[in-house]
Amino acid sequence: MDQIITVIGYAAVLLIVTAFGCYLPFLLKRSDAQLHKLIAFSAGVMLGVLFIMLMPESLHETIEGGYNFATACYWILGGFILLFVIDFVIKTYLAYDEHGEDGHVHSVTSFSAFLGLAIHSFFDGLALAAGFTAGETVGLLVLIGMCFHKVVVAFSLASTMLMSERAPSTKFYLIAFCLISPLATVISFAFLNTGELTFTGPALCLSVGIFMFVTMCDILPEAFHHRGKDPMQMAMLLLGLVVAIIVSIVSGMLMGEHNH
Repeated sequence: MDQIITVIGYAAVLLIVTAFGCYLPFLLKRSDAQLHKLIAFSAGVMLGVLFIMLMPESLHETIEGGYNFATACYWILGGFILLFVIDFVIKTYLAYDEHGEDGHVHSVTSFSAFLGLAIHSFFDGLALAAGFTAGETVGLLVLIGMCFHKVVVAFSLASTMLMSERAPSTKFYLIAFCLISPLATVISFAFLNTGELTFTGPALCLSVGIFMFVTMCDILPEAFHHRGKDPMQMAMLLLGLVVAIIVSIVSGMLMGEHNH
């Protein structure tokens, strides 16, 4: 009973931190120019998260699960192609019929970002639960490191979704996003007590492929399509990348890099 209470407490902390990260962009100016700078910053963050945090973790988990490197790459490619097809269908048959080309693409982009990050958020919860099963001290270090990660990613997602003018649905998606990792933490802890989840690595690779498509094909073009020659946007992208690198280093130290 004490263990489940502690896990629920960890999940509550993760919920609060994620909600804080989602709320931050709402405090900033929301002019078109400011929003595109936020998206550029988010693009830099997502590039760092993709190549420095998510991809190494997914490859490590896949190989540890008994799969080879080529299998991991196929799963990453599968995630990329899966979202490419979904994105193509939405933009071809749905996006341009309702609100015109530019405005609705913002909504499609924000939904793609939500989808990619939501899938990985589930596995963030799984990782936290796994850390706790290895010991309360390990679990606490994983929680602290993940909180740094969550603030940055949640901020990035909220900034992206602000490009969509459908404010009520944006808030709904952000609330759902905040709940995914905490719920996954509690549920995964229950399953981890019954046996090892061997699908974790391939599923993480699938989510990395989805995240890669979101970052490279949605967020980056969205950041620069309107004001592509603005040097401040490039500066914001590089700043976001630096922030992601710093968060990766700090969270890796706090989590005791032996977990990776």
